[in-house]
Amino acid sequence: MKKSFLTFLVTVGTVIGSGFLSGKEIVVFFSRFGWISFPCIFIAFFLFWGLFQFMLGYGDKAVDKLKKSKFSNVLNVLICIILSSAMFAGSYDLLSSGGNVICFIIMVIIIGVCFYIVRNGLGSLEKANLILVPIMIFVLFIGEILIFGNGEFIFSSSSFSFASAYYTIMYVVLNTSNSGVVLAHMGRGLSKKQKARVSFCSALVLSVILLMTNIILIKNPQCYIEDMPLISLFEGWQKVIMQIVILFGCLTTLFSLIFALSNSLRGLIKKKHVANILSVAVPLFLSSVGFGRIVSYLYPISSVLGIFLICDLFLLSFFKQTYKSIHSARKHTK
Repeated sequence: MKKSFLTFLVTVGTVIGSGFLSGKEIVVFFSRFGWISFPCIFIAFFLFWGLFQFMLGYGDKAVDKLKKSKFSNVLNVLICIILSSAMFAGSYDLLSSGGNVICFIIMVIIIGVCFYIVRNGLGSLEKANLILVPIMIFVLFIGEILIFGNGEFIFSSSSFSFASAYYTIMYVVLNTSNSGVVLAHMGRGLSKKQKARVSFCSALVLSVILLMTNIILIKNPQCYIEDMPLISLFEGWQKVIMQIVILFGCLTTLFSLIFALSNSLRGLIKKKHVANILSVAVPLFLSSVGFGRIVSYLYPISSVLGIFLICDLFLLSFFKQTYKSIHSARKHTK
């Protein structure tokens, strides 16, 4: 039970990053399409559910493949660098409002925790999510309920709504490909029932949060141009609390991404300490591009890379196993 709950927290924490919680990711992939975004969220729920269960179920094979495949490692490195750089950038933007000194101190602490997780592995990642994710989900729900009545819902669609289905698939791929390596490791100690339960609950929680946030954003389209659209709708102490929640989201996703990035870099670089340093230093450097630009321009690229990663790590192994099963069954029949 404890292992299932920890896996659920890590799964949710990996997906709910600054791009998700700030609303920027949701604007890019859903809200800007208008009313058609709602059936797309319904589709996203089933895609999340299926992919989470698939990744947890074929974790052993994916981990083994990742150790041998340089192609998979390169893809995972690129994806993790893009997403973790956005988490660093989002964290900096949130902390900068508190002043340069406070921002510098907390960023140093965050970087230190990243190195700690890289060094100590999955156990430290589970502990971080055990503390941060429940607080983050609870406060986010309360905050969104407080502003749920703001704005006016207009039943409209965009002129390019036909692209919404493509963006829905890309969104799910983006958020599952970056968590695929972590889920592969987490799924190794779970039974089939536990994997099914974790997959369903994770997909449900993510979809409910996605639905609530999408409604709020669509009712307030003036916020679309903001780097952090959801934050711009809060004021005073509520805004401060939501900034803290989004910071938690940045950290849970950042820690998972850094863990996955360091694992892949070790598959490409022989010196472990060099891989550990690069797994933190490279995304930290790229974060200087800016949170809004990374989410708007690099996230869609990361989605495309994610398709290749999922295919290479999970689908090819699945098809090979299915082929062997059919082939052996034919031999047995003969």
